[in-house]
Amino acid sequence: MAVEQAIPSRHSLRLPRTATMAFVALNLLGMAAYLHPFLFATARAEDSSWFMHATDGPLIVAAVAALCLALTIAELTGGGMNSKSLAALGVLAALAAVLRTVTLPAGANLYFFLVILGGYSFGPRMGFLLGALSFFLSALVTGGVGPWLPFQMFASAWMGLTAGALRTALAPLRPGTRAEVGLLALFGATWGILFGAVTNLWFWPFWAGGPDVTFQPGIGAAEAARRYRNFYLLTSFGWDLMRSVCNAAVILALGGPLLRALLRFHDRFHWNERAHRSYER
Repeated sequence: MAVEQAIPSRHSLRLPRTATMAFVALNLLGMAAYLHPFLFATARAEDSSWFMHATDGPLIVAAVAALCLALTIAELTGGGMNSKSLAALGVLAALAAVLRTVTLPAGANLYFFLVILGGYSFGPRMGFLLGALSFFLSALVTGGVGPWLPFQMFASAWMGLTAGALRTALAPLRPGTRAEVGLLALFGATWGILFGAVTNLWFWPFWAGGPDVTFQPGIGAAEAARRYRNFYLLTSFGWDLMRSVCNAAVILALGGPLLRALLRFHDRFHWNERAHRSYER
């Protein structure tokens, strides 16, 4: 009897769902893509290897596409998404891709606010997919395909992911209120800065510049962070600050009605599922 109890049953060993494994693999791939030049770089800055990612960039795009497809299928089969959610994902991704062509002052555009509101309304995983797929589509529309693309896709995906996670933190707020929209505007302003700070890392390890703004292997994490701070403040901070202001302004102006509409769609999709399941019981 003791031996039988010591042997776990077939149902007691619960493995992670396929969707969870694909989601974790996607994020690990993104972290590895960004960090491996700092951990394994051997080329000196004076080589000015701007397109060092030209060889691994297409491989990363292929891996991201395969894992996004696996995550989508796993979410559909596991109940995390339904056909209506998938249709909403496709529509939002296409709209975000088109909005990226609408330019605002200092190179800002309307792309970011839709990814933020979509991720906030539909959750972290769908926000991740929305950010990645919409940026990929927008790159095809604008001709922005290159070794930088997978890194921009990951930064956009993490923006959608954190927007979905933000909804959990703001759950006590009534949906669509001014307070909620104001916090989302602050979130959009923060990501206006973060997006540029993250995406610059795709080329900075190979960039040749002055000794106080250039990465060199072996300088240590603290010194690398100090040099990157100097590089970022001198190069793209001004542009990113304008994008930050534009993100906040667009969310404050248009966020309320669109957010309420997206939340109604989300609740309607899942209300139908809950009603169907309760009827089956």
